[in-house]
Amino acid sequence: MNFDLSHLPERPSKPRSSGLTMAMDKGLSVRQVEDFIETAGEVTDLVKFGFGTSMISPNLSEKIKLYQQANIRVYLGGTLFEAFVVRDMFDDYQ
Repeated sequence: MNFDLSHLPERPSKPRSSGLTMAMDKGLSVRQVEDFIETAGEVTDLVKFGFGTSMISPNLSEKIKLYQQANIRVYLGGTLFEAFVVRDMFDDYQ
């Protein structure tokens, strides 16, 4: 941290179980992911691929690998994920 601010609790190091920070990847390029990790990787615990970007991102595997190397967990979210869950549940009931 660039400043010493009083009255802030000490942030535990990764992997954290509390005080988690989540960010969204809304279609970042590999270069943008590298830049994000350089600037905010140490304080980011989770990244969600939102808005269906996991389906159309051409370098998804490479991005996931970069996040994982920075000890950032990734997950799918948003409307596309919900559609998969609902369809899977519907298939189970047929």
